[in-house]
Amino acid sequence: MIVLHLQKVASVVRRSSALICGILLIVFAFGAAIPASAETETPVSENDGFTPDFRPARTDSPRQTLASFIKLRSDLEANLATFVTDRSAERQAKLVVQMEQLVSLVDLSETPRALRRDVGIDTANYLLDIFGRVELPNLDDVPDAETFESDKPAIYLIPKTPFRIVRIDEGAASGEFLFGPRTSRVAPDFARVVARLPLQSSLGISSWTTYLPKLTGWMIPAWLISNIPGPLEKPWLDTPVWKVLVVLLIAAIIVLLFVSWRFWVSTRRSGARIGHLALLALGPIAALGAFELLRPFFDYQINLTGRFAASVYISVTVVRYFAWTYLLWLAVQFLFEWIILSPRIPDNSLNANMLRLFAQIIGLIGGLIVLAFGAQEIGLPVFSILAGLGIGGLAFALAIRPTLENLIGGFIIYLDRPVDVGDFCEFGDRFGTVEAIGIRSTQIRDRNRSLISVPNAQFADMQIINWARCDKMLILNVIGLRYETEADQLRYVLTKAREMFLAHPRIDPETVRVRFVGYGASSLDIEIRAYALAQDLDGLYEIREDVMLRLKDIVAESGTGFAFPSLTMYATEDGGLDKERTEAALETVAAWRQSGD
Repeated sequence: MIVLHLQKVASVVRRSSALICGILLIVFAFGAAIPASAETETPVSENDGFTPDFRPARTDSPRQTLASFIKLRSDLEANLATFVTDRSAERQAKLVVQMEQLVSLVDLSETPRALRRDVGIDTANYLLDIFGRVELPNLDDVPDAETFESDKPAIYLIPKTPFRIVRIDEGAASGEFLFGPRTSRVAPDFARVVARLPLQSSLGISSWTTYLPKLTGWMIPAWLISNIPGPLEKPWLDTPVWKVLVVLLIAAIIVLLFVSWRFWVSTRRSGARIGHLALLALGPIAALGAFELLRPFFDYQINLTGRFAASVYISVTVVRYFAWTYLLWLAVQFLFEWIILSPRIPDNSLNANMLRLFAQIIGLIGGLIVLAFGAQEIGLPVFSILAGLGIGGLAFALAIRPTLENLIGGFIIYLDRPVDVGDFCEFGDRFGTVEAIGIRSTQIRDRNRSLISVPNAQFADMQIINWARCDKMLILNVIGLRYETEADQLRYVLTKAREMFLAHPRIDPETVRVRFVGYGASSLDIEIRAYALAQDLDGLYEIREDVMLRLKDIVAESGTGFAFPSLTMYATEDGGLDKERTEAALETVAAWRQSGD
């Protein structure tokens, strides 16, 4: 028994593997699967007895709409009976046309665009099931177009059903009578209600909703379908399990290829921005191409249906719009990087960084617009929400206020231009070199080589000292000589220092000032003030070092020295007051009193 059980398991595994591998071989062998759509006429020979009917279904009145449904159902049954033995592209083309004509009888204007095909096919299946169990009224009893007034709503309720045939008054289907938009929501529940009734069909099937999802396209061989294990034929989310596994396997392969490609790109990044952007663009382009190739294969060959198909199409739509968004972002960056390649715009200049800032803003706005359209397509009413934000819009504006402030701060920095990229500046109590000015913040490399990120709004309000824009840099210092220095020694130091500064090639002679400025606590103070012909701190320090060393030599040549804080004590005899001068002063004051002066 155990051996027989293992043999059965091995048989199931072998047949499942053969199924999946066979379908994958078909996918990659026929890369661009040719869809049999209603918009593509397939040439047919005159001897095969096949005559495609591409005439649109008549929907000029409720009577014609029901008549079209009955005729399409009959044609679909006849074509399906033949397709079982003749799995050709031509037969499938007619099946697709007939199914799309059935879908065209339903108003899907309230269904998200990404789901209209899937919802339409499911609704058509439910209608086939329902009207195969519930008898339709006699067409002579169904009203014609003349029954309804043109200025009032035109609605016909099909007897014994909740379905209405409604005249469409707006949009591309204006004037047509279609099954109302509620049909897609009501049909599943009503189909379950009448499921106990027998299905009237020439195919001998028990349910359209279980029969049609099992069909596959002409590219998948019949022997492959016949070898599918029983457990894999069971539905999961309204789709046979084997179809789910094939889709998930193909999706996993695509994700693996994309991750591998992305890793390869990250390892080959070069210094050229524009080349790297072009390389990155291959990712979304390949993703969009894969979707365009696989969507017809899933639709017309695998034949995805039900809730699983809805999940797949929503996921594909989301990924597709994100790919378009990313591609738009890269295209804008590529365009601006191409502009920056102009010889007049250095790569690390403020102009280049501001162009990149504009590119990021344009790419961000464009990407949000693309994503908004994508959200609309999957059923999220983004534009309606934006139109009715009201107080919510105010709250949103308050929430993004810091971001807007930083964005405006970046524009202020660009317009006012207090710094350029590469400038050494002082901001607040910090020093650093500006490396980049972005949408939100300015990046500054500190003197200790750490990277400081300052929000643009805060940086624009700071007192910024741009040392890179100095045409001259001040040398201001006070040197102190010893109090024992003679007056002529002091005159010697002053004269020689002036001569040295005036003759120095990197000192502006018009700004030289060397003066004896006063008596300090322990020194005779000389103030030195001059402008060095330097435009950065390195040049300033170099010049100041040179003149300070020359001043040291001048002081040494004079015979004196630099003062330093000291205390000198003098011991001597006290000679007292000068008696003669004291008596003379007293006599003079007494004479002033007598004379009244």
